[in-house]
Amino acid sequence: MYSTDLAYIHHAGFNAFAHRTAPELIDMLRGHGIRRGLVVDVGCGSGPLAAHLIEAGYDVLGIDASAAMIRLARSRSSRAKFRRGSLTATKIPRCAAVVALNEVIGYVPDPRGRLSALRKFFARAYKALRPGGLLVFDFMASAERRTYSAKSRSGSDWAVVVRASADRSGRALTRQITTFRKIGGKYRKMHETHRVHVYSQADIQETLRAIGFRVRMRRSYGQMRLLPGDVAVVAEKSA
Repeated sequence: MYSTDLAYIHHAGFNAFAHRTAPELIDMLRGHGIRRGLVVDVGCGSGPLAAHLIEAGYDVLGIDASAAMIRLARSRSSRAKFRRGSLTATKIPRCAAVVALNEVIGYVPDPRGRLSALRKFFARAYKALRPGGLLVFDFMASAERRTYSAKSRSGSDWAVVVRASADRSGRALTRQITTFRKIGGKYRKMHETHRVHVYSQADIQETLRAIGFRVRMRRSYGQMRLLPGDVAVVAEKSA
């Protein structure tokens, strides 16, 4: 997912969420006494959130499964560190906070409804966090209002068309993404299929609490409202 063309298009036209959420996240960190230290940005994309965190005085390690995204992130910031890795397997170093914004955990499949892969990620984050550290993420709890037949957006040298449909169980949203990118005077057409999994709020909360987190769930990051059906989680490691 997020091959070269889609990574470029996402960077060019779809970074608004990260830019608008960053000030709210920084306020949240500071409100919990986290004013410096390492923040691990899981699913960092092309690095927009990392840039804001660096400017606010934090150290940043960005992790993303897309090699194209990591290349873009490295080209934009020499002060943050970036590496390619998956949420389900990557090692998390000792840190003050772990963040995974914009439905990142929804890309982790849970075929048996046991949250086994996510449980391991949450446990690794808990172990890596210093006492009082935060795990902050959002996820899709309902796909009911997130389907559409087609939406499009374009820039000077790109265009994208996206269709979204929910499966019969309501436990996943599938996005069919067709991209057009101008290369050498001609447009190159590519296609990707993204499957975002829907998780129960109760299951996420129960899993986090069993690991040892104190958990709060919200519909926004401060003043930044989430999309319909999405839930923000602020999980704190006990001091």
